[in-house]
Amino acid sequence: MAVWGVPRIPATTVDRPRLRRSLDGPEALVTILGPAGYGKTVAVAQWAAAVDGGGVWTRVRDRDVDSAAFVHDLAGELLASGTVPAGSPLRHLGEAVTAGADPWELLCRALRDAGDLVLVVDDVDRLTDSAIDGLIRLTEDLPRIRVRTTARRRTRLTEPGLALTLDTSVVTVDDLALTDDEARAILGPEADPSTVERVREWGGSPLIARAMASGSASSPGRQDAADRAFSSLLDDRIQAEAWDPELVDFLSRTSVADALTLELATALAPRTDPERMLARAEEEGLGLWTGSPSRGEQFRYSPPAREAFARLLQQRHRSEVRPLNLVAAEWEAAHGQPYSALERAVRFTDWALATSVVRESWHILLRNHSLQVRDLFVSVPLLTLRRLPLIAMILALIYNARRSHRLRALELFALANYGASRQSTSARPADRALFAGVQTAALRVSGRTKPALAAAERTYDTLVSMSDEDRDRLGPNEPTLYNQAGTTFFYGGRTELALDSFARSTAIGDARGLTAGMIGLAMTAGVHATSGDMPEAESSVAEADTRDWPEGWLTGYSGSFYRIARAFLAIESFDIAEADRNLRILDPHRETIEHWPLLAHLDTLVLLLDGRPEEALLRLETTIRTQRRRQGSSPFTTDRLQHTVALAHLGAGDAAAAERALGAGDDPRLAVSLARISLARGLPDDTLKRLQPGTGASGSSRSRGEALALTAAALALVDDDRAALTAGRAALAFLGERGLRLPLALVPRSALEALAESFRRSGAPELADAMAPAMERAFISGGLTSIRLTPREIEVARRLPTHPTLGAIADDLSVSPNTVKTQLRSLYRKLGVTSRGEALARLAVLGVTAAQERSDPPPSDRG
Repeated sequence: MAVWGVPRIPATTVDRPRLRRSLDGPEALVTILGPAGYGKTVAVAQWAAAVDGGGVWTRVRDRDVDSAAFVHDLAGELLASGTVPAGSPLRHLGEAVTAGADPWELLCRALRDAGDLVLVVDDVDRLTDSAIDGLIRLTEDLPRIRVRTTARRRTRLTEPGLALTLDTSVVTVDDLALTDDEARAILGPEADPSTVERVREWGGSPLIARAMASGSASSPGRQDAADRAFSSLLDDRIQAEAWDPELVDFLSRTSVADALTLELATALAPRTDPERMLARAEEEGLGLWTGSPSRGEQFRYSPPAREAFARLLQQRHRSEVRPLNLVAAEWEAAHGQPYSALERAVRFTDWALATSVVRESWHILLRNHSLQVRDLFVSVPLLTLRRLPLIAMILALIYNARRSHRLRALELFALANYGASRQSTSARPADRALFAGVQTAALRVSGRTKPALAAAERTYDTLVSMSDEDRDRLGPNEPTLYNQAGTTFFYGGRTELALDSFARSTAIGDARGLTAGMIGLAMTAGVHATSGDMPEAESSVAEADTRDWPEGWLTGYSGSFYRIARAFLAIESFDIAEADRNLRILDPHRETIEHWPLLAHLDTLVLLLDGRPEEALLRLETTIRTQRRRQGSSPFTTDRLQHTVALAHLGAGDAAAAERALGAGDDPRLAVSLARISLARGLPDDTLKRLQPGTGASGSSRSRGEALALTAAALALVDDDRAALTAGRAALAFLGERGLRLPLALVPRSALEALAESFRRSGAPELADAMAPAMERAFISGGLTSIRLTPREIEVARRLPTHPTLGAIADDLSVSPNTVKTQLRSLYRKLGVTSRGEALARLAVLGVTAAQERSDPPPSDRG
């Protein structure tokens, strides 16, 4: 069985057995190193066509190809050749790499059981250093694989030191140079010794020998570069043999392409017979056919031939260089080579084409070519990028992936938002959806919630009303746009619309085989869990577990909400270790993930439930400071985290700090958080006042459950057993139906104990028993609940710092001074103090009043 994908070798090619022998040894790695025109590819192709055992041939098309792009191309060859089974993890390699998986690790796993295998990498020196290191690591880890490469320049593969750890050899230009017999075989039996000698003097290049084979070439003089010598000889040959001008024109025009199909050749050189022209090019030794009939054959010029005809194109048809390159770019974009297409579009400043390439293939560019794309636009002015919102957006995402480039990312997000807003009104529906999707993501990441929501609404409305034709124009982007809109809706508090968006993403992904739809499923699970709808979260997680996820997705950004859902489910079962395990999986992504506030909230809950409140508070404050430094926080995220900060302070026993952490507003969560603080201070009446009937009903199931639990506990503390029983039954029924236990653990422990006692007094011990797991995990001490102040005592206490006399307090409350005096005595007795100064200090500790800030003596207690 031969190597898959070996280029077709022309029948006139001279056999060179000595080079085949140098490749056929037991070495793990052999590199043929030499300039263009020395027959490197032909030599390896001759060997690979006859080698025993299977393998694949791949060629590195672009320059500076990194690991993700190279392994992606190699995986395609391995799957197409049947070298690895269809169920191999390589089938979803792109998605796995997007999620953070190591492409070399996946490739190593896929090939571990492949047996004896040959990998041929043509033009290996076009790989980045890190990609070459990956190839070395693969060869070291898999002893049954032999790697054969060609290169025009030295790389890590040719360093002598590599031989210390790996069995390697290098075939040099001296080995590649033609012998007298080989040169004579190319030149023909009529060649005189001086011609053979001239070929040897010029370096023994097979291509130079072929150019001289007609015997009509003149000496190129003393030229060091083989490609220059070849170009000069080729010019002489074209003149001497009177090549058909149509052939020369065809070769010049098609030289702009790295690889030619008959379709592309026709587009570049209309009114010609491309099959006949390429057959002639092969006969003249100008290139080789590669690929297979099943996957499509491509003709590739040898590098010197391509360079020679490219110079000819510049000389004869300079005005055609740009349009021909753009034709090639459009073909590359349509045939899975987006970076090559984008590079041409940028080089020739066709911004419409560049935008089109990004629209269709942004996910591939991000995954496989992010650093190349970044470098490609380094010299493009910001004023130009402002008119290219899709390109500005992809650049922003590339920069945002690195902590040190956050400011540059924010600048590009702003440019993307500006450009999208300017172009959205005049664009077609598919482009309007893309522009709005770009805006909602950019604005959300920048912390601008209100305009982000408006852009999400535009995205959603455009998508649901779009025609089938426009959906086709969107390509694979539709599920991703729904995911972006849904994420904004979720963070903007519009949960139902978020869930609808994620459901549409999943449905479209399933219908069209787009893996982005699975992200919608992960988001659905996380949103349900965050909202406290645990049956729905558990169902979504179970559905996600049946899916064939790309490697690394469930441990990276794409599956982050799946992990969030699993963490919440574990917390609701009080399985703290399992919750922490799911959160730690996401640690490598913490610095750049936009969902860090949710992860910080869950981290805090885990530590509080594990009895480590000081550590919880310290880690939370550190995380917030770190994100603020990298401008990853915003008023929006601060608002969400204020409740987490307050909870951490309560766990640490500081009710006053907990209250200071909360802002103002009419959010149901704010009422619940303040009610919890009041209950921790021993103010059940204030708790009940804050939790009027229906509080939390307009919020999430989680907020409603917390409100019900706090209400029942407060009623128990005011000794209303009948009302406590009714409220407790309702709370436990609701929490049970929603699969929630955490809301009970967020009630101060002494209040929970009072509720359990109330249940027992009311003849319902089973309700007390149902609360036992939560009571074990309750982390708010509630030690202040022994101080029970009446509503009127609270009013008097709150006026003590600002009203100098009892008369002033009485006037403000519209009661007599004697009434205030009576209430003040009762207040002092409960506080265990004997003076106003002591009372103010004690009340400040309890959080009922602010600390005394005056330096003069406290006012008199006399009216």
